[in-house]
Amino acid sequence: MDQFLESIGGLCNGYFTDKGPIVDSGFFCVGNGWFGLIKSLINDLTELGWNKETTQVKEKFGGLRFYINAGSDEIHQRIIQAEKESYTVCEKCGESGELRKDNGWYSTLCDKHHNLKKNKNEI
Repeated sequence: MDQFLESIGGLCNGYFTDKGPIVDSGFFCVGNGWFGLIKSLINDLTELGWNKETTQVKEKFGGLRFYINAGSDEIHQRIIQAEKESYTVCEKCGESGELRKDNGWYSTLCDKHHNLKKNKNEI
């Protein structure tokens, strides 16, 4: 993800406009499994004329949240589409997943990562 961010010149920090471009995947508070989804979203948004200004990217209630300061209706619709899609992609590995609510936390995981998390909580 870091290489991808570098290759597009990074993202603009919508909170701290005086800081340099975001080129570190640590800005995204999500698991690596969603990086493919985010890359695709960024590419599509850029094609739609997005200024690459983002304020936050995180997981909330098991789904992706991608916050920007401004954008066209098309840009916002594409973000909504990616956020909905995140409920079908395992946040840990990127394989098919589903929203899980039985581990005390909402998360979108494949069967393997769901079971690993479930067993870890039993210890």
